[in-house]
Amino acid sequence: MVEVWDSEGVRIISVLSRKGGVGKTLLSVGIAQVLGEAGFAVALLDRDPEGSAMGWQHNAEAGGVTLPYRVIGPIQAAQLGSGVDFLVIDTPPNDTRILRDTARQSNVLIVPLLPGAGEVDRVQETVAALGEAELVEGAKLGFILNRLDNDNVSASMPGVLEELGYPVVAHVRKAVGYQRAFGNLIPRDLTPPFEQALRELEVLA
Repeated sequence: MVEVWDSEGVRIISVLSRKGGVGKTLLSVGIAQVLGEAGFAVALLDRDPEGSAMGWQHNAEAGGVTLPYRVIGPIQAAQLGSGVDFLVIDTPPNDTRILRDTARQSNVLIVPLLPGAGEVDRVQETVAALGEAELVEGAKLGFILNRLDNDNVSASMPGVLEELGYPVVAHVRKAVGYQRAFGNLIPRDLTPPFEQALRELEVLA
């Protein structure tokens, strides 16, 4: 059965990849934080069995940190109702059914990938799965290069993706600050890539 989360007026942003370890949770949290700090009501749906986004929220609550979004599970999402502007979905790896079902309901689809030739090969598996999903009218797709370093492999990635016709909407540099932010707010100096992605995908002006 396909779960439906879309309520009238709610825009769905999904972070999708068949590969694990590419930073889906970080991107989901970063996007939710930027939208929440912009004044929108945001829910982040954690679909990953590891529950990384839920863990982020639990750590924040334990530390007395108020996040500008709330993390929910599938049951809460099915009862979302009104009062939410954006639903950000953090998807699990290696589950093509959930990937396609989520994609079919999304207004914005974001695919993260790491630098490396093997990573490009793996991301094409995600693209193929998305190609089998009937997307909503006007849905936008963007790729985010994550954990870029100061090396030749990272420097070559934008050109490789451009040749493949994959629209890159943001670059996230490797920074220990992202790991240290778990269970807290991401520092303001590390949020510009998420803001850029949302502007490129016409979510924010």
